[in-house]
Amino acid sequence: MKEILVAIDFSKSSVQAFHYALNIAKICGCSLKLLYVSKRRDKESTLVKDEKGMETSIFESFNKLLSDPDIDEKVNITYKLLSGRIFEEITNQAKYTDANLIVMGAHGMSGFEEEWVGNNVLKVAYHSEKPVLIIKKPFKLKKALIEKIVLPIDSTPETLQKIPFTMELAMLYKSQVNVLSICNSKTKHAEEKLKENTEKAMKLIIKSGLRYINEKKVSDNLSKATIDYAKKRNADLISIMTEQEYTSGQPLSNVYAQQTINHSPFPVLCFKTLTNR
Repeated sequence: MKEILVAIDFSKSSVQAFHYALNIAKICGCSLKLLYVSKRRDKESTLVKDEKGMETSIFESFNKLLSDPDIDEKVNITYKLLSGRIFEEITNQAKYTDANLIVMGAHGMSGFEEEWVGNNVLKVAYHSEKPVLIIKKPFKLKKALIEKIVLPIDSTPETLQKIPFTMELAMLYKSQVNVLSICNSKTKHAEEKLKENTEKAMKLIIKSGLRYINEKKVSDNLSKATIDYAKKRNADLISIMTEQEYTSGQPLSNVYAQQTINHSPFPVLCFKTLTNR
């Protein structure tokens, strides 16, 4: 990894996302770029609220954040201010730079429960060509950040696209990879494709030398089954595709991804389906 892009607006969840990304940067030796997107053209006059609810300039907020004595001086940290549509600026910044990963904090949507993720976060997850790691505010950082990763594998060809980067992250932390072979159909075709994909995934994991577990589950609610399994395994991260297709070629709704992102108590690593991945 060369660079991690952190979307920040100085909310508690985005600051937590910064510290999460900082932990990854320390281990892999990459740089961090903090990105603040303002809807106003005059970025210098932009005001944000600090933890006490007091308005302060964006530059003061960055200086305060980066003056934390716990920040490792070996990590190269820069920040950039942009104006425009938030999700477009973030995804474009990742697309046209050396960024390998976007890390974002999740906000509760106005009028909904706090556990629900904000629209801009979901849009970035669905549109970004780079992986997006979503951190929720209640999540507690720990020294061994990613000890266990849940890797759901289904019967679609797209499900394998998330493996290379997920394995790269797992190798950094020497994580245990918990492969969940999951489907909502018991048809012979689906079973065969699920078995084939699982075998491909397991071959890569075994070759890496990482610890692993493989279990299978059939469920009508794939999102709930995935989260329940992650809870059972006391996971630290869930890796998912945000969109995919059934093997029949029929579009699969992104309901699975949205429900997983919204309801998971763990950070979620999201991948958009790419034809050239």
